[in-house]
Order: sequence, then structure tokens, then C-alpha cells
Amino acid sequence: MIAALPPVVCIIEHHKESAGAMTLIPTIESDGRREGTYQFEIFSNANGNTSSNVQGGDFQKDDPGRLALSRSTVSVSPNGWSARLTVYGPDGEKLCVVSVP
Repeated sequence: MIAALPPVVCIIEHHKESAGAMTLIPTIESDGRREGTYQFEIFSNANGNTSSNVQGGDFQKDDPGRLALSRSTVSVSPNGWSARLTVYGPDGEKLCVVSVP
């Protein structure tokens, strides 16, 4: 019998910085070893224009706890921003997805 892998939780940490900037950190959390790929999308709205940034790649998590996958800084415009993190296992199965705000 194959033991089930621990679940993966997707988290987007966001911290306000000075001068109207926001740091976004796509993070995963699990109780064991995991590997796969991730896609992190950031959407910003300013002055009637929408821009997007997509990051992604492979990851390997060897220890229990959290793993930061990347880090981005965005401008906190009056019209807002949003972000979405999607994490896939090594076989392409979707492990988790989260959006903010």
C-alpha cells in the first residue's frame, strides 16, 4: 500500500512596504517532502490599465513547514491588485490554489 502524501496549503503572504509598495510572497506549507511546479500570477490596475505578471517554475520542499517560492514587489494603486497561486504535483495534478485579496 502506498502512503498518502501530506496535503499542501497555498498561501500568498503580503506585506505593505513604504512608499505605496506591497511585497507578495507565494508560499506553500505541508508536513512533509513535496515537489512539483507552481504558477504565480499578479494583476495590477492603474489609471484604467491592467497589467499582469506571471512567474513559475519547479520547486522541491524537503522539510515540514513553509517554503517561499518567489518574491515580488508591486505598487499599491488606488484601483487595486490581485494575485493567484496555483501549485501542481509532479504528475500535473493540482495540489492547491489561492487568490488574494
